[in-house]
Amino acid sequence: MWGFFSLALVIVAGNIAWLLRRYAAPSVPYIVLAATAYAWAVSMSIVLVTPLDVAATLMQQPEGAISVLWKFTYWSTQVLTWLLLPFFQVYSDAGDFTVGGRCITSLKENGLLYGLAGAAGVIGLIIIVVIERTLRLSDLAALGMALSNTFGLSVGILLMGYGLVEIPREMWKSDPNHALKWCAHRAGRFAEEVMRATNELESVVTIIVANEKQMPRRDPLRPLMEIISTTAEAESPVKPSAVVAAGYDLDSLGADDLEYNYDKAGLAALRRRLFAAMHDFKAAHAQYEEVIRQALDHEAVIKCRQLGVYEPPGIATTDSSLTATLSRLAWRWRCTGLPIGRKVLSAILVGMSFLVVWSEATIFTGENPDLSPFSRMIQRSIGSEWGVQLLVMWPLAYICVCTYFALFRINAFNYNKLTPRATTGAALMQNGSLMARFAAPTCWNLLHMIHMDGIVQTAGGEVTTVFTKNMGSMAVLPLLGKHLNTYLPLLLVVHCLLIWLNLWDRLAGACVSSKYKFNNDDVDDQYTEKGRLLIRKEGEALANGMRIGEILAADDLELQLPGLKGRKRMKKKSSWFNFGRNQVPGTSAAGVDGRTAAGSRAAGAAAAGTSSSSSNAAARGERMPMLQLFTGGRSDAAADGEGRRGLLSSLVNNK
Repeated sequence: MWGFFSLALVIVAGNIAWLLRRYAAPSVPYIVLAATAYAWAVSMSIVLVTPLDVAATLMQQPEGAISVLWKFTYWSTQVLTWLLLPFFQVYSDAGDFTVGGRCITSLKENGLLYGLAGAAGVIGLIIIVVIERTLRLSDLAALGMALSNTFGLSVGILLMGYGLVEIPREMWKSDPNHALKWCAHRAGRFAEEVMRATNELESVVTIIVANEKQMPRRDPLRPLMEIISTTAEAESPVKPSAVVAAGYDLDSLGADDLEYNYDKAGLAALRRRLFAAMHDFKAAHAQYEEVIRQALDHEAVIKCRQLGVYEPPGIATTDSSLTATLSRLAWRWRCTGLPIGRKVLSAILVGMSFLVVWSEATIFTGENPDLSPFSRMIQRSIGSEWGVQLLVMWPLAYICVCTYFALFRINAFNYNKLTPRATTGAALMQNGSLMARFAAPTCWNLLHMIHMDGIVQTAGGEVTTVFTKNMGSMAVLPLLGKHLNTYLPLLLVVHCLLIWLNLWDRLAGACVSSKYKFNNDDVDDQYTEKGRLLIRKEGEALANGMRIGEILAADDLELQLPGLKGRKRMKKKSSWFNFGRNQVPGTSAAGVDGRTAAGSRAAGAAAAGTSSSSSNAAARGERMPMLQLFTGGRSDAAADGEGRRGLLSSLVNNK
C-alpha cells in the first residue's frame, strides 16, 4: 500500500528540486529555499495521502499511520499558509538592517492585514453564534477549518474552471504561427517592462549616490548609507560608479523619488526599494530573453516546414554522428509529429475535462444514483491497491494542474510569478503559501466527486476515510461544512461555459479591474507588431555575436520602434556632483536648458548654504526629511524661487 506513496513522493521531491534550481534567483538564501521546498512538499504530501486514504478505507486496512500523516500535513499547510510564510515573506523583502528590524516590519505589515481579517472574523463569529445556537467553544477548530475550506473551495472552483477549458484549448493550438504571434505580443510587452525596470533602477541608484554625497562623514547614519551603496555596487546591474562617471537625466527624478525620512526607517525604505528594483530588472530581462528564444525557435520550425527540410539549427549537414542523428529525429518530430500529438492529447484532455465537470455537477445526487464516472471506476477496481490509488490520483492530479495553471495566468498575480533564474525568496514563499492554501480543499472536493466524503458501504460494513473523520467535523456548521461543498460545484458548469464562449473577460471588464482578467494568447495589438520587429532584430543581433537584450540599450531604438516607451538614457556630460560646494567662476558647464554660468554659481552657493545647515542639523542629532535636504529645508515647490535651493536644485542647475 505504501509503495505507490513512496514512489510518488520520490517523484515530487525530484520535481521540487528541479523547480528550485530552474526558478530561484542565485541570491535567494538557503533558508528560504528550504522553507519553500518544505511548503511545496507538505502541500503535495496531502495530495498523495488522499489516494492512500481511499485505498486503505475501501480495503479496510489499518489507518493509524495515515491519520498521523494526515494531521501532520494538514496542520503544517495551515500554519505555513496563514502564519509562517506570510511572516517570512515580508521579512525577506524588508530593507531593515537588523534581524529585529525586519521582524518588526513583518509583524507590522502582517498585523495590519490580520487585524482587519480578525475584526471581520469576530463579527462573523458573532453572527454564526447567534444563528447556530448549539455552537460550542470546542467547535472553534472546526469553524477555522470550515472558513479555510470555504476560501480554498470558492477560489479553487473559479481557477479550476478556467484550467479545464483553457488547457485543452491551448493544447489544440499547435500551429507554430499562432505560437509565434503570442511570443511576439509578449516580447513587445516584456521589452517595455525591461525599459521601465531599467528606469527605476537607474533612478534608485542615482538617489543612493546623491544621498551618499550629501551625508556628512561623521553622521551616525553614514555606516547604513555605506551598506546601501556597497550593496548597489556589488549586486546591482546599474553601478553607482557608472552613474557618477556618465551622469544622468535628472529630469527623470521627481519629488516622490526623494520622499525618504532622514532616519534609519527612511534608509531602510530606500534599501527595500533598491532590492525591489534589482529584482524587477533581472526578472524583466530573464522573461524577455526566454520569450525571444521561444520565438526564434518557432521561427526555425516554421522555416523548416515551409522548405520541407528538417535540419535542426546548429547541426552540420555532413555530421553523421549518433548525437546528430538523434537531434535530427527529435527536430523532425518537433516539426511534423508534435502538432499532431498535441491535437490528439487535446482531444483526450477535452474528455477528461468533461468527466470532471460532470462529476462536480452530480455531487448533490450522492450514491443513489451514483453518476460519477470516477466513483464507478474506483468501485470496480477494489482489490487492487495500485489500481485504486492510480484512479484516485488521475483526476486529482488533473484538477491540481488546472487550478495552478489558472492561478498564474491572472494578471493580478504577477507578484508570485515564477521567472527562470530570477524569482525572489518572497515570490517563492508566496508560491508555497498559495499551494498550501488550495491543497486540502482540492482533495476534500475530490472526495465529494467520488462520493467518499461520508460513510462508505463496503463488503465488510460501513467505513469512513481519515479525511472524513477530520474534515467531517465541519458539519457543526451545515452551511459551510456540508451544503457549500455539495452545491457550490454546480457553478462550475456555468463558469466553464463562460470561459468556453469567451464571455468571462467581457464580464470581468464590465464589473472589476482589468488586472483580474485571464491572460489571452489570441492577441494582435501594438505590442504584437513591435514584438515582431524585436524578434527580427534580436535574431540579427544574435547572429552577429550579441547577447539577447543588448539591442534594448541602442540609442536609436525609439526611432526604430516608435511608440515603444523607452528608457531615459544616461547622458555623458560634465560632472554634476558639485552640489553642496561653491563653484569657481567659469568652471560650471553650461546647462542644456540654457542656464547661465552666473545662475549656476548662485545655485551652487545656495546649495552650499543648505549643505552647511543640513550638516549642523545632523551634528545636533536632528533628522530632516530627505526631500528637505534636496530643497533647502522646504518640501514645497515654492522653495525653488526663494534662494534656498538644496541638493536637487543644485543638481538640476548644474546639468
